[in-house]
Amino acid sequence: MMADLSTNEALLRALKKASATTPTPEELRRQRVSFILGIVKADSGITRARVEDVLAEQEGKKAS
Repeated sequence: MMADLSTNEALLRALKKASATTPTPEELRRQRVSFILGIVKADSGITRARVEDVLAEQEGKKAS
């Protein structure tokens, strides 16, 4: 027997609200850093600070 599934109305409202907004450049940057850290191996030695430094260099915001 399959259970009846339903979606929480508050979650649906939050998703609708989020889909109607444009992320700020800072939010996009934080997402980018998080994504990069999520795909590198935990024992790689790569730190959040290093990822942020490399991104800043690529964006021309920091001398290499």
